[in-house]
Amino acid sequence: MEEARSRHLGPKDTGALKAISHPLRMRLLLAIDEIGPVTVGMLATHLSQPVGVISYHLRQLAAHGLVAEVPELARDRRERWWRFVPTESLSITPSEFVDDPVGRVASRELMLQWIDVTAEQMRRWVEGMHAWPPDWQDAATLGRKGPMRMTPEDMRQFDAELEALIERWRSRGEEADDSPERRQVVFFCHAEPLGPPPAY
Repeated sequence: MEEARSRHLGPKDTGALKAISHPLRMRLLLAIDEIGPVTVGMLATHLSQPVGVISYHLRQLAAHGLVAEVPELARDRRERWWRFVPTESLSITPSEFVDDPVGRVASRELMLQWIDVTAEQMRRWVEGMHAWPPDWQDAATLGRKGPMRMTPEDMRQFDAELEALIERWRSRGEEADDSPERRQVVFFCHAEPLGPPPAY
């Protein structure tokens, strides 16, 4: 049976939403997604945290099916490898929590934590970008696109087209050569309506 590439978190997943909302756990998930299967020691070094702390938070994520062990990679009984579950992405639909006060708070906290973590990553890039070759400095983008006049359906269609574009470039990268110039790249995307909310 093929493993799911994405997972939608709804009102029944409040525990998972709370688990990801923890700052270190959000960073753990992003690190595993970025690096691929990793050991506790590798994560401890990457995030500058004690091994025991990393192990504890991995267990909390595993309890909600967000990470899983990869025993086939272990060289001995002491070595433990972990991977991201699902293999690609997590998603939420905010309106699903309108009548769920606990889920509403948990989903909002997850999104706020996501903003903090991604802002931190962007800040690290800007602070260290001049250590990279000029081509990489100029290719990286930090900007605001728009505004554009759209309906909610327009926004959903735009997002679907963007996802298809990303998938096309992801496949192209997987099939490309192993040139040392080719690196992992991430695009941060955010869309929101401007102005006051309409009455409804």
